[in-house]
Amino acid sequence: MSYKNTMKLLASNFMLVWKQVLYLLICFMFAILCVYTTAQPIVSLLREHNIIYEIKMIVETVYNSPSDFALQLSEVLKHLINVVFSNFSNIWVSLFGFFILGIFVPYILIQMSFYNISSILYQSLSMNMQVNYIQNGVQQLKQSFKYAIANIIFNLPFLAIVILLIEIYLLLANSTFTAILGLFILSALLIITLSINLSLFTCYFGYMIENNSGPIVSFAKSIITTLKNFWKILSPSVIIVLTVIFVNGFIALFTFFSGLIVTIPATFVLIAIYNLVTYFNVKGERYYLTKNMIFNPTKYVVKQDNFTGTDIPEEIKEIEVTTVKMKKKRVPKENKPKKKTKSKSKSKIIKIKKD
Repeated sequence: MSYKNTMKLLASNFMLVWKQVLYLLICFMFAILCVYTTAQPIVSLLREHNIIYEIKMIVETVYNSPSDFALQLSEVLKHLINVVFSNFSNIWVSLFGFFILGIFVPYILIQMSFYNISSILYQSLSMNMQVNYIQNGVQQLKQSFKYAIANIIFNLPFLAIVILLIEIYLLLANSTFTAILGLFILSALLIITLSINLSLFTCYFGYMIENNSGPIVSFAKSIITTLKNFWKILSPSVIIVLTVIFVNGFIALFTFFSGLIVTIPATFVLIAIYNLVTYFNVKGERYYLTKNMIFNPTKYVVKQDNFTGTDIPEEIKEIEVTTVKMKKKRVPKENKPKKKTKSKSKSKIIKIKKD
């Protein structure tokens, strides 16, 4: 039900995707400008050792020889690491500037936009309120910055696990067979890791936005609720992760990566919606699916005879978890009230008056 409602809300809030597209394009142009000004020595070094050419060959391998992709990627990464460490003393200033201006600052800006999206969607789902993207971003600037910084700390363990898995894969991918087999195993482990990460943070945004509290307090409160319902949350989280990987991968391969301009911002909105939908479902709170439709995750037991066709409450009409069919209460013909007839005494009085 969480997955189904998430997809419905993504379709009805797709205008938010286009706003996010524009924001991410601005962040991307900023990152490109910073990389261009700070990473010139690094680019020259990579060209000198033909690593840029090797990266181009990897992209061609995806289309020409997919079976060799994993092995070639492993070799290029090893070559890149060796070149960087052997020339670290000459390029450490450029590496520092590249990391701060090209990675850290854009990452903070992107995470702040994710909090802004979540805040807008929370007001839309809980109160059916439409909020301006820029205005809400300015109002939530301080809170979103706190979230962005805390998000780096919270995700460090998962980032370490991902790096460790990739390192193990690179060490074991010595042949074509081990590279292909290891790629399947690595993909499965990464999907599980990303799904667990997504599951643990599903209620975090809702607590932080609803209570306007700090990220550490919100995460501490939300993790208790999340762990109590972990297995219920994990299953749709796996489906969401698979959907994101499949859609982005499919679009990237068949549109030469140009379609990612839309799918990546849509991924941000999709995950924000999923987190809030899960939060409302776990807490048993109602939320708007559309402007005229409220979804109530609480399971009501409703007897058919309790309501007639005209006085059914709106909250009962919109329940989708428990399917309850409401029919108009039919009155049997025998019990139907007979039309009032004039009494004999009244008719006699009328006759006398006429005489």
